Amino acid sequence: GHDCCETVKVALCASREGHPVLVVAEESFQFVQDEAYDAAQFLATCAGNQQALNFTRFLDRSRPPAADVDFLDEKVALAFRHLKLPAEWNVLGADQSLTENIPRETLMHFAVRLGLLRLTWFLLQQPGGRGALSIHNNEGATPVSLALERGYQKLHQLLTEEGAREPDSWSTLSHTVHSGDYSVKHHRGLDVYLLTAEA
Repeated sequence: GHDCCETVKVALCASREGHPVLVVAEESFQFVQDEAYDAAQFLATCAGNQQALNFTRFLDRSRPPAADVDFLDEKVALAFRHLKLPAEWNVLGADQSLTENIPRETLMHFAVRLGLLRLTWFLLQQPGGRGALSIHNNEGATPVSLALERGYQKLHQLLTEEGAREPDSWSTLSHTVHSGDYSVKHHRGLDVYLLTAEA
């Protein structure tokens, strides 16, 4: 997951109390634009756009295998997390004058239809995420009824249980603290700290 295409310099450091920090290895690598990044960008910009959201329904007819769905879910959810979404961004789109009674397709319908558990969780945390759960599409389905109809038990629990927890993924294993151009991430599973500085 990353927010832009750029070259990044990575230095692996070791430290012990009372000793200077030692640079063990250093390398540069490049973040490139991939399908997950493109998909996240497209979905973020088409929130509320009925023509674009209806276009995404063709994916439903050519549903990828379960292992591919899990991989897609993880990659797109991570890409979404790293997008710089505008402050006014909403799962339901820019036009907040639409009432919940108007049938329409939402990003939440898209994520649930494909069984994207982690993306659904991410969308639930965003403005308009919870409101999207009660919106019917043109077939009369809500995201909750879609999950039930398709037999996605975990997804249905995520949408209906109070205090449902975030699905496991690489990103849930870490905690990030931002400060200006710097951020520190602690990966609990590996007990590694990452210091990122924008240059």
